[in-house]
Amino acid sequence: MHQPQGTVTAAQFEILQAVWESGAEGRTVAGIWEQIGQRRDISRTTVLNQVDRLERRGWLRREQREGIYRYFAALERRQAEQQLAEEFVEDFFGGSAADLVMSLLGRKNTDQAQIEQLRKLVQQAADERPRRGGRP
Repeated sequence: MHQPQGTVTAAQFEILQAVWESGAEGRTVAGIWEQIGQRRDISRTTVLNQVDRLERRGWLRREQREGIYRYFAALERRQAEQQLAEEFVEDFFGGSAADLVMSLLGRKNTDQAQIEQLRKLVQQAADERPRRGGRP
C-alpha cells in the first residue's frame, strides 16, 4: 500500500472521520454529505470534490459494490493522525516535538491537569522506546 500524499485540510479530515466511523462498510459520498450536514451547512458538490481530491492523493480508496461507489480510508485513524502530526511538527516546528509542546504549554488555558497528562504521555513514550541518538 502506498502512503497518502500531502496533508489534509480540516474539512478533508472531517470527511476522513466520517469514513472511519463507517467501519468496514465504507461510506458513499451521499452518506458522508449527510453526516457532515448534520453538523454544518455544506453542499454535496463540495463533499464530492473533496472526496475526489482525497482519493487522488491516496487518502481514500474507492470500491464499487452493487453499482454504488463506497469509500474507505487508506490508513487506520491512528496511523493517519500520526502521519499528519509528524508533518505538522516538521513543517511548523522544524521537527522538534519539544518546541511544539513548549508552545502548547505557553497557552493561557493550559491547566495543571493537562500538564500532568502531558508529563505522563512523555514518560510513557520514554518507557516504550529505546534510547536513540538524535533530536529530542
